[in-house]
Parts: sequence; structure tokens; C-alpha cells
Amino acid sequence: MRARSARAVINSSASHVFDVLRFICAWPAPLGVTDISRQLKLPASTVYRALITLEEADYIRRHRNTPRFELAPTPHLLNRALFSRFELHRASRPHLRSLAQATGETVSLWARLGWFALRVGGAFGSRDVYHRARLGETRLLHDGAAASVILAGLSEADLASYRSFVDTHFPERRPDAGWAAEAGELRLIEARGFATSALRMAPGFDAVAIPVRDETGRPVASITVDGPMLRSGAVALDPRALQARDDLEALVAHDPAAFLSPFAHIPADEILIRTPSASEAETDGAA
Repeated sequence: MRARSARAVINSSASHVFDVLRFICAWPAPLGVTDISRQLKLPASTVYRALITLEEADYIRRHRNTPRFELAPTPHLLNRALFSRFELHRASRPHLRSLAQATGETVSLWARLGWFALRVGGAFGSRDVYHRARLGETRLLHDGAAASVILAGLSEADLASYRSFVDTHFPERRPDAGWAAEAGELRLIEARGFATSALRMAPGFDAVAIPVRDETGRPVASITVDGPMLRSGAVALDPRALQARDDLEALVAHDPAAFLSPFAHIPADEILIRTPSASEAETDGAA
């Protein structure tokens, strides 16, 4: 009985360490003990112990020798190790850079990871002065244009499984208008061939997300152009964006085994990631 109780205490302490690390990863500025304690509703002493543990493991560091903390190199190295497992991440680099240079807008690559979309690559455009895409950002597949354009291309059976997954694990993240309305939106996206997201910084223009499909026609990723590439309501995409999509699809079709997701062997329902909503993660309203 005592051993079980001791394990429970250790597991709780470990959970708090990861809670603090996740919070620091998601916050845009260095944080102190009081900030984290108030936001996570944890005792300051618990937060302090977690911070010291993370600092000693080189996951966080003090910001300019102040009592505020930011990420250290280790999490970034882990991120790079994760991205490198996606062959599409490496193969997409020249195509993303070329599209960003041609359009002047920031371009991102999102890969499907279970029932989530993970931002695994990106290139900044010359005209981009406000959007800072964060590699490693993760979203549920109905959350934002970059993810929903992948969801829209899945089978009806997959869509039913996805709804059940969200209802079970993320009930607070169900679509505000309900699943029936969401299904209608997905049908429109699939018929149109792309998804859009309004830009607060450029009224009347949308950011664009385009699916990247494998040799069977199943979406495995998406390319997003995160600046004003399309007038709201327009139906014709910039041919340069379509060319980047076509180039990536040709690579995938040429060697399907090489571009298979490194996590394809794990059932989608078994991949659980804590993730903010698109509206919480975005700074400018772009997908």
C-alpha cells in the first residue's frame, strides 16, 4: 500500500514537471515562478521544484540571469530529431523556399500525425513582417485551415473515427456549430481543393492551405501560404503554390515507402497530444 502511495506521489510530481515544461513551450515570453504558479494553479514551491529539475536537465534556462525562464537547447534538439523522421520534411525544403521567395509570403508544411497536424517545415517570405510560424505547432485535424484540408480528404469511416476521438478525449474542442455543420464545411473544402483562413492584417484576403496526397489520393500533409495569397471568395489558386504541391506529390508517388509517416504503425486513437486551439496558437489569424 505504501509503495503504491509513493508511486502516486512520484507520478504526480513528474506530471507537474511536464505541465510546467509544456506551459513554457507554449508561452511567447520568459516566465517566472509567480506567473506559472498563477496560470497553472499550482503552489509556488511545486513550480519552483519543477523549474529547478528542468533547468538541471537543460530543458530550460534563466533569461539573462533573471529569475525568469525560457527554453534551453534540449527541446529544440528534440524537435529537430522528430522533424527529421519525416522524409517529407527534408524533401520539401527547396520547394518551400522557392515558393516563399517567389511569393514573398511565409510557407509552411504540415504533416499528418494520427488525428493531428504537425508543422514540420517552413520558409519565411521577404514581405513577412508579422507572421512567425512555430515549428512543432500541433492541431487537431478540424482546427484551422492547415489541418482541416487534410481532414477533408479522409474517408467517411475515418471521419466517423475522428469525431469519436474528439468526443472522447477533447469534448471541449468540438466544433461550435456541431459535427453536421463541420461535415458540410469539409465537403466544400474537398470539392474546392483547398482551405482558406481570413487574415486580420489584410482584410479582404485569405491565407491558403493545399493538401498533399499520397499515391492513393489520401492526404498526408498540407502546404500553407500564410500571407494574403487569395482574395476572399476567389476560387483560382496561384499556380506557383499548385506547382509546389505537384512537385511534392510526385516525390511521394515515386517512392511511397520512403515517405510513409514514421508513426503510421501507431493507431491514430493512441496518439494523444495536448494542443491549443488554432485561435489560441495564432497571432494574426492565418492558418
